[in-house]
This record gives sequence, structure tokens and C-alpha cells, in this order.
Amino acid sequence: MKIATIIQARMNSSRFPNKVLAQIKGKPLIEYLIDQVSYKNLDMPIIIATSNKETDQRIVDYCLSHNLKFYKGSLSNVASRFYEIIKIYNLSFCVRVCADSPLLDGNLIKKAIAYAHKNIDIVTNIMPRTFPKGQSVEVINCKTFLAHYDNLISKEDLEHVTRYFYNNSNSFNILNLKNDKDLSYVNLAIDKKEDYQKVSKIIYSLEKNHYQYSFKDIIRKNN
Repeated sequence: MKIATIIQARMNSSRFPNKVLAQIKGKPLIEYLIDQVSYKNLDMPIIIATSNKETDQRIVDYCLSHNLKFYKGSLSNVASRFYEIIKIYNLSFCVRVCADSPLLDGNLIKKAIAYAHKNIDIVTNIMPRTFPKGQSVEVINCKTFLAHYDNLISKEDLEHVTRYFYNNSNSFNILNLKNDKDLSYVNLAIDKKEDYQKVSKIIYSLEKNHYQYSFKDIIRKNN
């Protein structure tokens, strides 16, 4: 099984522009996420899926300077970026995560991957969500995605990649992972500057490297 984590990243967020490379303790947000994925999923390739717009050239520059794999594609058609990456790297499964989740627990990726096999179309933890925002993980069966890609025709489907599959869930084998308690009200993602300030405070409060904590550890320490 050939699998990679695909991190979708862009700079033109309307609520918090350039947040992907906003720094905490001298490190950009996307690097915190990369640390989490790589520390807890050794040897799994990571590919940054960004756009070919000038606004995202800083992401490309960051990837080049850190020897990271990346792909530049359509800004609005995010699904097409995944389509091309899957084809280029001949992936069996891909893990979809967003660059606005610097505290994503890499162990959730490991757990989701353990359920991935050819008869599962998507392993997810957001249908319905019981994990905090910023802890979202999707493991996508690439054969399924390629076979149904042409059905993704609405703007929303192309932007949100897996929306079509969830909206037609009766036609797909989707496995949802549930947390032991509903923490969907907790937000560890960064959408606005207030979220960035909150996550900054959390990271500065940690005695060890952020990737040495589970998301439950982080929530306990900051309640």
C-alpha cells in the first residue's frame, strides 16, 4: 500500500491572510503540523498541495528551502490538486489534512491508517465530528477518488475535496472514528487571529516539544 499525507495550504485566507506561515517561537504554523505528522508516522511521505498563484509562492519557497515535496495547482479546485498528486505518486491511499491545524495529533493519522484497506472508501473522524476542530483526519482510497472525480462538479465539491462523498454516503463505505467523548466544541484550528493567539499561548505553555503531546494532553493542560 503506497500512502502519503497531503497537506493543503494556501496564503489567501480571507479571515487571516498568510496564516500558514505565521510564526510561533520562530517556526511557521505549517512546520508544527509537519513535525506532528512525521514524528508519529515515521517514513510517511508528506506532500504540500498549494496553488500556482503568486500569492502562494512563499509556500513554494518554504518547501524548496526545507526539501519538501510539493505540488502547485488550481487555487479554487483543490480536488484537482489531489487528483494530480495521486496520479504523479501512484498512491493507494492519501491522508488529507489542512495546514491550519498545527496541533493535529499525528497519532490520529496512525489510528485512521490502521483501518484503511481496499474495501473502505474513506476513514474519517468528522462524520459526525466528535474530535476537536484542528484534529480532523481523512484517509482517502485513491482508487475510489479517481473513479468518481468527474462527479465533483460543484464549486463546493471541488473546494472541499470529500464533500461529494459525504453527501452521497449511501454509495460509499465510509468509516467514521469517534472520540470517547464529544469534544467537537473545542477549537485547536487556526481560522482567525484570535485562534492564532490561543494556539500561541498553548505552545508557549508546553514544557516538551508539541509533538510529544496528544491532543488530550494539550486540552487537559489548557483547561
